[in-house]
Amino acid sequence: MISIVLIDDHPLAINGIGAWLCGTGRFSIAGTAGTLAEAQSLLERLESLPEIVILDVSLGTEDGLEFVPVLKEICAKRTVVMPSILVCSMYEDPFLIQRAMDSGAAAYVSKSAEAGEIIAAIDVILAGNTYVNPKYELQSKKHASSILTRRENEIVSLVKQSLSNRQIAKRLGISARTVENHLAHIYIKTDAGSREELFEL
Repeated sequence: MISIVLIDDHPLAINGIGAWLCGTGRFSIAGTAGTLAEAQSLLERLESLPEIVILDVSLGTEDGLEFVPVLKEICAKRTVVMPSILVCSMYEDPFLIQRAMDSGAAAYVSKSAEAGEIIAAIDVILAGNTYVNPKYELQSKKHASSILTRRENEIVSLVKQSLSNRQIAKRLGISARTVENHLAHIYIKTDAGSREELFEL
């Protein structure tokens, strides 16, 4: 049985995906979490780490991708192989997908995809490869994310989730003024003139 941990702030998503995966007879759910703190506590508690972590990009007011470096640190301390990360999110924006892959995810599947695509993605990453549906055409979007800093990429991702500067500041633990400064640099680097144009990246 392939062991999986589900990290998502929507109970229906966790229960639905978890029940469906278990129903295939191929997978077992080692645990679930709805926040970054719960996820860290769970992974530190588990006697053996799962083979796959299914992670949502947005965990309420938290950025789910911030869990990736935390997971890397947990694995380094335990000197174990890091589980493969499959990001499963409602967002289908190529910029967000590229950021997830750049952060260390092995696969990205939309929550609107057919259930079989999750299985296909899991099989691909278990074979040591990465999976993103070709329809997202990431190559054309790669340049924008590569010229921005990690923090700038985070801010663009949150803008694309329709968060205000104040909401972005709260999520990242910084001031609204700092968000404005980052946005000024982002506009210069990307030649975008407004928040609306950032959605085109």
